[in-house]
Amino acid sequence: MINKFLNPLVLTALIFSMVYGGEPAYMRVDFNKIPALEIKGEWDAENSVFIAKRIEELPKERRPKLRGEIQEIDPERELITVYGIPIEIDDETQFSDSENDFKALKVGQRVEVSCKPREGGYWEASKIKLKDVKESDKIKGTLTKILIDGDPPDTIEIHGLKIILIEKTKILESAGSFEDREDDIWGDLKYSKLYYEAGGFEISNEITAYAEYRQTARNNTEFDLSENFDSNNSDTEPEIRLEAIGNFDRHFQSFLQLRLKKKYYINDERRNPPADNLKADITQFYLLARNIGNRGFALQVGRQDFDERREWLFDEYLDAIRGYYYGVDKLIFSAAYISGVFPIKDKYETWTDFFWQVRWFPHRENLFDLYIFLRKDSDETRNREPIWYGARYYGDVTPYLRLWAEGSLLSGEDKGENLDAAAIDIGLTVAPQEIKFSPSLTVAYAVGTGDKTGGDAVSNQFRQTGYEDNTDYLAGYKTIKYYGELLDPELSNLIITTFGAGIKPHGNISAEMIYHKYRQDHLDDKLRGELVDPPARPNNVSDDIGWELDLVIAVVDIWKRLNFSWIFAIFNPGQAFAPRLEKAFLNEINIKIDL
Repeated sequence: MINKFLNPLVLTALIFSMVYGGEPAYMRVDFNKIPALEIKGEWDAENSVFIAKRIEELPKERRPKLRGEIQEIDPERELITVYGIPIEIDDETQFSDSENDFKALKVGQRVEVSCKPREGGYWEASKIKLKDVKESDKIKGTLTKILIDGDPPDTIEIHGLKIILIEKTKILESAGSFEDREDDIWGDLKYSKLYYEAGGFEISNEITAYAEYRQTARNNTEFDLSENFDSNNSDTEPEIRLEAIGNFDRHFQSFLQLRLKKKYYINDERRNPPADNLKADITQFYLLARNIGNRGFALQVGRQDFDERREWLFDEYLDAIRGYYYGVDKLIFSAAYISGVFPIKDKYETWTDFFWQVRWFPHRENLFDLYIFLRKDSDETRNREPIWYGARYYGDVTPYLRLWAEGSLLSGEDKGENLDAAAIDIGLTVAPQEIKFSPSLTVAYAVGTGDKTGGDAVSNQFRQTGYEDNTDYLAGYKTIKYYGELLDPELSNLIITTFGAGIKPHGNISAEMIYHKYRQDHLDDKLRGELVDPPARPNNVSDDIGWELDLVIAVVDIWKRLNFSWIFAIFNPGQAFAPRLEKAFLNEINIKIDL
């Protein structure tokens, strides 16, 4: 087992030691390509400009947020002026730490204001913080105007607020703020979505609703790997997602998500069970208390989305209680108790899981992670109590190089056998942005150990958690199944070598070609994956499972609401499927519309 892992791990360690530095290097950025900025500096009242001393890139567009002194107050129009911008206070403005009282505001008072830009040159305050406002001046927001020729002073604007760049302005990759770490924890209830990002329908001052439409159309050909049987299949599945966010104060929120979908078979030679009627699920419904007592503790209770960057452990809606502590800089400690009350999938009914995790963010785009995952299965026929111990790294070690390394040990018991298995997944993507078409190259290697047939009382067969999705971005705009769109296997008794290449011919278009080669770790007549029909099983004679080639084309942010992708995949079976050696094909179209 050690020889199988040694060379890839050594390669990863060498790359990491050569590339990764303790602090991010200062670098010039293309302001035309970044969505938003966090700017620290000072206000120049004489020239009515904000002088930038430090600029950090933000990951997504967001509404403006200002931290500074009130310069003027207009009591008749209920306006305050911060950095030369008139900001309107109305009945819907939330005061996070006092009553909604305009009279509490004073000239010279330091405030933190989340705003909505309006026509006419003024902004509207959505939230104001008055207490414990830091002394440093800061602006966050999406750029609306850029006047840069490389000869300081240059100028950028955020909805009319002028910001001057001087020779001493530091432009750097963000190390990640407190709010960035909270964004990574909660996603749907991240601060940027609650306070900065545009979109949604405001039902009341506390509740905002969102709607999303998705449509998937698939065509599967020769999924039994044989021309002697009819197994082609075509279907389409429309889906509507409705969300409601309750933002009652800075420490307490709620989230509700409903999913409506129905599958229609266009051609069904595989004789699938009849498609269900319209299926309605409450996929998420939970309460969140964050930063309890301003001590960095949080509690999340209810059905919630367990997700992660590579979805190697989780991508599922689960009934759970989760606790967090993030009062230590750049560290997040969390624990979860997972037990299905009304589980989304029947197989979860007998599972009770315990999960402990510590995450370290040396920079915003870099993550080190240690975890323990323990399962109790109440199904008496299995007597299954597996334990996963894992460690991983994921991040952009330079602006052009993304690296990941994931390792897991599996112990415990299953069907009377002691478990002693392991898995690794390592890879890198190189994507230099300054080259025309932004070409990218990906190399990856993954192993999940297998077991000899008729072995002893110890099983070396690795299994993933059952909640995984094995989906992530490589270098394009579409998440992909990084073990293969068509075979989509679980990393169990399998060795997968991956090569990928991609381009971005336009700012919102990407195209990627990914090649996977599959081998069994030990000969077996089972393969855990989405492709093969039951008759098409490995023959327990050859370890050559075959290869797959995937083409993924994505067009995103069309009118800032529409995303489109097309996936074409070929699976060429190896000698492990002999004599069934017919190629299988997948055509899939995905549409997503933010309503």
